[in-house]
Amino acid sequence: MTLRKRIFVLTAVSFSLTVAVAAYHQFFLYRDLLKKEKESFCRTSVSEFNQLVDFHKRIANSISSYISKDEEVKKLFDKGDREGLYRKLRPLYEEVRKENLIREMVLFKLPADLFLNVRVPTAKPRRTKRKDVIEAGKTCTTTKSIVVCVNYVGIRAVNPIVIGGRTLGVVSVGIDMEDFLKHYHSITGNRSGLAVKESVLKRSLREESLKKYISRSLRSGDFLIRTSDGKDDFLKELSFRDNSEELKVGDRLILACSTPVKDFSGEVIGYFFTYRDISSLSAALALESFKRLMKSYVPLMLLVFLGSLLILGRISDRVERLKRVTELIKRRKFKELEGLFPSGKDEFGEIESAIFSMAHEIEKYINVLSKEIEVYTSKAYMDSLTGVFNRRAFDEFGRELIERFLTLGKPISVLMIDVDDFKRVNDSHGHQVGDQVLAELGRLIRETLRETDIVFRYGGEEFLALLPGTSLEGALRAGDKVRRRVEAHSFPPGDQRITVSIGVAQGTEGDERAEDVVSRADRALYIAKKTGKNRVSSET
Repeated sequence: MTLRKRIFVLTAVSFSLTVAVAAYHQFFLYRDLLKKEKESFCRTSVSEFNQLVDFHKRIANSISSYISKDEEVKKLFDKGDREGLYRKLRPLYEEVRKENLIREMVLFKLPADLFLNVRVPTAKPRRTKRKDVIEAGKTCTTTKSIVVCVNYVGIRAVNPIVIGGRTLGVVSVGIDMEDFLKHYHSITGNRSGLAVKESVLKRSLREESLKKYISRSLRSGDFLIRTSDGKDDFLKELSFRDNSEELKVGDRLILACSTPVKDFSGEVIGYFFTYRDISSLSAALALESFKRLMKSYVPLMLLVFLGSLLILGRISDRVERLKRVTELIKRRKFKELEGLFPSGKDEFGEIESAIFSMAHEIEKYINVLSKEIEVYTSKAYMDSLTGVFNRRAFDEFGRELIERFLTLGKPISVLMIDVDDFKRVNDSHGHQVGDQVLAELGRLIRETLRETDIVFRYGGEEFLALLPGTSLEGALRAGDKVRRRVEAHSFPPGDQRITVSIGVAQGTEGDERAEDVVSRADRALYIAKKTGKNRVSSET
């Protein structure tokens, strides 16, 4: 064999081996990318579902709680005035129904007798078997859950109606899961569906409601499937045995991700799922890998090995860049993406551009949802005078925050802040000046404490502050900082001076409920008052 042939053969073998190694490496990069894309889709879909369910539970609970605490509603309910209640509640129902926020607004007499269905006021009285209604009336507690009633599957919140310490009935507010699926699709753009066990539907729905449900559903084993945008027959192949499944439909590859749906009693009644065609994604990633591989071997055969290493290194950098971008998106660090731009106009650049576009859409969605929640929260949980959270906010999520830190064994402290001799301010200057003083005090407390601390107006001139991650020593320092800031401040009118007394307590291993910590802070406030006022005290 001539030297020329030997060089040719050696170069060809070297080239083939390099191509084989590069192809092998590229294949695993492609498979890893595709796997992570699938996992990301499933993880994001389930997270969005849980967030949206929680969002609708909060809306339903807010409306239900508002109705159950309305004094006029209580009086009409106690008198058994169905017509008066209907006239009172129908405008509210129409208003929230226009936004597809709820479908149901029903009042029950104890133990669980239908009194008024605002949507269908002609509905005949009957006794419901809904466990959430029975439990709410029996225990005088709020329930929020996914329930199958006699008419439909929905998300519901139930609140007791209490008059003079007596529980007379409950208010149930809910949204149909069909409306929920449409809402989910409008927000995420993902196609979705709900698969409910037929045995559960037969057990709960009335005969005509069951027939209607079956006629509009796909059947998959023991499941009846409803989707957000019609019927896709291939969904009948879903088994719901795994969190994710792939279905081959003609030349398409469908990825479906599911999560269990539990009712009030904790029973799995079915599955929520999202699905998408990943054929183009798989083909695009495979084609991109092939193009990268072929474009890397244009240089002379003598530079094949070095060239291949350089190209593979470049591909790895681009893949790492993509991973970094997707990681920033998953962590919602959108501001860090502002300094990044697509690194080229090739296929990787197109993928990056698509990811950046997706990031901007996600950011917009989060901002819109955050603004909606912020508006909703400001209406329900903010004290309009002082600009801090109100007592209702503390009862609904302040106590839960304290108990969560106690359960995790992490430090959390409470400041109980009370204005000294506030009656003197009202008597000397009037209640309007007193209100101005409280508004200014609320602002001072917020500005003095950290952004992570949460301030509530606990009572008339009494404020409560939660200091997550703060020990007793740190809380005493923070309390004294507030005390000194108030003492040095000039309050209206003119140069009026006031002082505050502050009681401090930290959650301990012996505390089981939020009340334990708050009670100690209240006792510490009593000590501060009795020992001279204008001071910060703790029990120890």
